[in-house]
Amino acid sequence: MPPPKRRESMSSTLKCFEAFELLAQEPYELPLAEIATRLGQPLTTAHRLLATLTEAGFVEQDGGSRHYRLAGKALWAGSAYLRHSPVYRAAFLIMQETARDCPGLVHLGALHGHWVLYLHTVGSPSRLYLYADTGERRPLHATGLGKAILAWQPDDVVKRLAAQKLERFTRRTLTSASELREELRRTHQRGYAIDDEEGVAGLRCVAAPILNRAGVSVAALSISAPVEVMAPAALADLAAKISQAALKVSAQIGYRPPSAMLAR
Repeated sequence: MPPPKRRESMSSTLKCFEAFELLAQEPYELPLAEIATRLGQPLTTAHRLLATLTEAGFVEQDGGSRHYRLAGKALWAGSAYLRHSPVYRAAFLIMQETARDCPGLVHLGALHGHWVLYLHTVGSPSRLYLYADTGERRPLHATGLGKAILAWQPDDVVKRLAAQKLERFTRRTLTSASELREELRRTHQRGYAIDDEEGVAGLRCVAAPILNRAGVSVAALSISAPVEVMAPAALADLAAKISQAALKVSAQIGYRPPSAMLAR
């Protein structure tokens, strides 16, 4: 009898996390009935899950609308990822320095399944769509950060991503496995990635990988700006700037490049 009880307990715990993840997505707050529908659970089960999360302090209910939403404790718990992240700590001051004399914004993103997880953004956005909140996720295949990460990943990681349907976001988005593989080959060859309005129309960026001791990417840095600001003629200089910044971060987390590269 103990094994079935354990499985039932695990199932209930996983359902709690499903409810938690649901509230972490737009519109970020929902009524009980809609939560039950989206989770495919009876109202009583959904209510029990939310009562558990509320009791634990991770969810709260609005006194007026009665909608459920994540509470401040969820931010405290999630930010422990940053507080413990060697990449975030190594990149923080380097990002400030890099952002001082470049257009647009400087982003730090890490590999998170089939997504780029944004860890930090520095700069003053001239347009709202340039900004990426900490914790936001964007697709690997349609971002400079994502392509910079993928180009220095083992081939099986790329295979798993390419085997899935690649969503189109703009007319420039790479949506076929062959296109993505060719783009990653070019990215690795030149040392940095380019996002030419592939994720957001009107937005261009350059990105470079952050490498670990084994030379495998764990994250990436990028500079993003409107296309009228980041003209093609400026890409080489900005790519050199972000590549050097990413190399400094890589060195701090254990990567050992040829000494001539750090001396540039």
